[in-house]
Amino acid sequence: MPSPLNDGEDPGSSPVNGSSARSYQSSGKRKVRTKKKKGTITANVAGTKYEIVRIAIKEGDFIKARDDDETANLIWNDSAVQHEKIAELRNYQRINHFPGMGEICRKDCLARNMSKMIKCQAQEYSFIPKTWIFPAEYTQFQNYVKELRRKRKQKTFIVKPANGAMGHGISLIRNCEKLPAQEHFIVQEYLDKPFLMEGYKFDLRIYILVTSCDPLRIFLYNDGLVRMGTEKYHAPSEANLSQLYMHLTNYSVNKHNENFERDETADKGSKRSIGWFTEFLRTNDYDVAKFWGDVSELVVKTLIVAEPHVLHAYRMCRPGQPPGSDSVCFELLGFDIILDRKLKPWLLEINRAPSFGTDQKIDYDVKKGVLLNALKLLNIRASDKKRNLAQQKAEAQRRLYGHGSTKKLSAASSDWEKQRHTLERRKEELKERLAQVRKQISREEHEKQHLGNYR
Repeated sequence: MPSPLNDGEDPGSSPVNGSSARSYQSSGKRKVRTKKKKGTITANVAGTKYEIVRIAIKEGDFIKARDDDETANLIWNDSAVQHEKIAELRNYQRINHFPGMGEICRKDCLARNMSKMIKCQAQEYSFIPKTWIFPAEYTQFQNYVKELRRKRKQKTFIVKPANGAMGHGISLIRNCEKLPAQEHFIVQEYLDKPFLMEGYKFDLRIYILVTSCDPLRIFLYNDGLVRMGTEKYHAPSEANLSQLYMHLTNYSVNKHNENFERDETADKGSKRSIGWFTEFLRTNDYDVAKFWGDVSELVVKTLIVAEPHVLHAYRMCRPGQPPGSDSVCFELLGFDIILDRKLKPWLLEINRAPSFGTDQKIDYDVKKGVLLNALKLLNIRASDKKRNLAQQKAEAQRRLYGHGSTKKLSAASSDWEKQRHTLERRKEELKERLAQVRKQISREEHEKQHLGNYR
């Protein structure tokens, strides 16, 4: 929860002047101490269509700002924002998107960046199905299919739009000669031996909070959504390739099936909670610690791929910002993960604008927790704005009058003056470094105390 402004000294401990004491004695009445007015933390939520975001903002003690207020402490947008907007933010502000995150959130960019990592660290990045980007890798794909034929093997492939979402435009194929050579899409090997739940295929929506890219700080939410297919799973064949309710786990696809089950509890229906799934694994003697360890490893390794792109884009937007300073950006990502029959997690895709729709009670419960816990971890305080304005004023005065900075040496300076100048400069550097260390310790202490349901 954001911290209130410092109330200052206890008036009861400060000296009382003579006239005040006489007035107090003559009245014979108890003096009433007036509290300082609590500072307000504002949030601009004009850029979101989701009511659950507004509810979380209100419960997090934020005040809803005007739609045209660009000075709010928090700015929330459903879609990615322009780099210019990030560049214009003041240091006390926070916005819910990083620049450059599209490098892992677009399907084609994710495939391209993962391919580079697989070439140099194949063992570490074995959680991505074989992927080809069309039209650039059409020839490589056809060569792979020919090699399969030579070995008398046949595989199923899944075709996805390069920048699609919500299951739109996805299809399964086995006859690869029919694929057009010039269209822009992604082709992946289909995982045909998934872990099944009551005979149904499913995937997991894992929520990840990134609070900083310099250094990279990642938090994984311990709950999420289990999204199930709505027809019993059978291995792909020519006869069932078009049965998307069986092969796809996207909620946006399966909700249209008459077999989709809506339930108010977390352990029934076509959408369930990861908290329930964790208990299911534990009850059935699966290694829950290993499961979460594998998921955490997948998330960290994937974000390591994104980090140089995000850091470069962030520094271009915020030049001159010292390392370790508070990030004006954060991001809530939705990782879509599928498990094979050995419980190994495979990365399907990453959403930089995960849906915060609340069609069912389970959506409301999980997503509200994701948002409220994230807001607490961000530690947005009412005092941030006032402190930032004071720092800007002090910096302007230093530039104008030259106060507080190390004096410049002239060509005629003596050795003693040069030595003193070096010591003063070193003293300034140490003071800055000490301030950074204290800030880092304070941040880490806050995170430990306010992890909530994140890890």
